[in-house]
Amino acid sequence: MKGWLVAGACTLAVAGGAAAALGTGDQSTSDAPDTIVHHGRITTMDGRGSTVQALAIRGGEIVAAGGDAEVKGLAGDETRLIDLGGRRVLPGLIDGHLEGVRMGSSSCYSRSPRFDALYKRSEALMDVADRAQRTPAGKWLFQVGGAWSIVQFDSPGMLTRAELDAIAPSHLVYLQATGFPGGQLNTPAMRKLGLEVGDPGVVRDSSGNATGQVTGVANARAIRAIGVELSRLTLDEQESCTTHLIRELNRRGLTAWDDPGGDLGYEAVNRLHRAGELNARIRLNFPLDAIQVSEVGDETLRIGGVGPGVLRPGAKGVYPPGAYRRILQRLSGRELSFEHGGTRATTQHGLVAEWEQVNQRHPITDLRWRMLHPGAGPTEPNPDALARLQALNAGVVPTDMAVTGGRSHPPYRRIYESATKSCLGSGGLDGAPYPPFVHLWYAISGLTYDPNRGGVAEDQRLTREQALAMATTRCDWFMGLDDRVGALAVGRLADLIVLSDDYFKVPVDEIRTLTSVLTMVGGRVVYGEGRYEQLEQ
Repeated sequence: MKGWLVAGACTLAVAGGAAAALGTGDQSTSDAPDTIVHHGRITTMDGRGSTVQALAIRGGEIVAAGGDAEVKGLAGDETRLIDLGGRRVLPGLIDGHLEGVRMGSSSCYSRSPRFDALYKRSEALMDVADRAQRTPAGKWLFQVGGAWSIVQFDSPGMLTRAELDAIAPSHLVYLQATGFPGGQLNTPAMRKLGLEVGDPGVVRDSSGNATGQVTGVANARAIRAIGVELSRLTLDEQESCTTHLIRELNRRGLTAWDDPGGDLGYEAVNRLHRAGELNARIRLNFPLDAIQVSEVGDETLRIGGVGPGVLRPGAKGVYPPGAYRRILQRLSGRELSFEHGGTRATTQHGLVAEWEQVNQRHPITDLRWRMLHPGAGPTEPNPDALARLQALNAGVVPTDMAVTGGRSHPPYRRIYESATKSCLGSGGLDGAPYPPFVHLWYAISGLTYDPNRGGVAEDQRLTREQALAMATTRCDWFMGLDDRVGALAVGRLADLIVLSDDYFKVPVDEIRTLTSVLTMVGGRVVYGEGRYEQLEQ
């Protein structure tokens, strides 16, 4: 239960049962908050549009919210006070579909240059140089997938062979990007692979010199070599890579995500969780038959369910009915959660129809099934499909996988205004940018990284408030943490981000560059910079 204390002109919300203890003024009480954050502009997402100045936190939960004077009056002798300096504070952002576990460990984020939210060529070069500095000489630095576009820089184009040679002369570099066929190598990588001018797939310039771009068999050779090196990563190395990724996600404002998983990378996450050093909340999904239970675990690491790679759609975008039905019956019969992609319109329609059929035999309405990255926008998913998903108590996760210049953009507004459960996802790290403020910017502005390609239809874009709701309070169900995450209200977990600038006031194009200067997960400071750096735990 929740109680209310009225103090002067300010209303102070406090946890039920804590009102007396927190309001007595007894500075020695063991019931005093562990931490109080104050002097902020805290957007609570509590359903009432409340903005408060301060929060009191105890045992990882918010126990009071209100004005500075009232909340600070609850402090005990050992309460830590953190001055927010008037900054905007939001609930920690949640990603409904992020491939973080595999990318963090078995694909080693630390060795992967990331240009997802960089818009200056010099910044991209600095990122490669930073990875080189922290990676042993002779190792691969690689970026695989289309998570950035060669047109997003102030000076457009792929990083050149000469540029990569200058900043990583002792490493093997391979980069991919949207708008660039194949991959780009530096000179040490070409030598390591034994590639020369005249070899199949080695691209030449007008003077006949190798540019570093490789396609076809030459590109495949590079991918295989990177895979061999990654297969030899030790568990210690995977843990280090995962820690580096989560720290960067925390800096970008992310505190929780649903992960499609895969067949690699779980060991590093398990190790961090056992040590109490997993600085984000993760809901993990597994391949078919890899698990027998779902929606179990704790509030940091959960077994979500099965998906999404159980079956590929056929040539017309339809899952083979017989095989798909058998898979769904096994999952529903075992009461397992399930998530599956519905990119094409035909895939969406077939998926919903099959789910409805299975629901008649084994109800799925309590199993948290969800459709991932629906495309074919702006017409799909249409109102009928959304209503049918809602009737199944299923959810939908629209992603920004077209933000780099693709052609399939979700109907965000239709999804938001429907009764269907929904949560924004990135689809990162391979296929789309992972920073959460990039997909907020995309849903709000409708723009892509390519100025020559349209994005989200104008009537399907979201307001800042709507986009934030789809990255916070609407996502608790998708994490299996109903009424525990997504809002900064009494009784919720203290997951919050203190922003580099005001999300509600910056020009729309600056939304995509916002970061957090202080990130908390369960009241614990997991990231801090500047004046907050010494607070990290």
